[in-house]
Amino acid sequence: MSYRSRSYDQVQVQAQPPSALRIMTALLVAFVMISLIFILAGRVPFTPTPLVDTGASYKDYVTRDTTLLTTYGNTLEGNVHIPIDQAMKLIAERGLPVRDNPSPTP
Repeated sequence: MSYRSRSYDQVQVQAQPPSALRIMTALLVAFVMISLIFILAGRVPFTPTPLVDTGASYKDYVTRDTTLLTTYGNTLEGNVHIPIDQAMKLIAERGLPVRDNPSPTP
């Protein structure tokens, strides 16, 4: 047995191709890591940021409909509309129209 130190130039290292077991193990580890990333991606807590809505609000619709129901005017089809309160008074005074020859109820 020699106690002389060897220089690294004298040591020959032969490169061995990776075995099939090492390749399969590396692929399995990569698959598990990628699967965990996809599974846990949806579970990461986040703080939602509110979106600014610049469109029409409910007040625009309510005021438009309230104006339509409380004023006199013409529709786009050429019909005339009256306020709903006036229409209810007219129906209470005159009643609903009745057919002369009513059809039998099915």
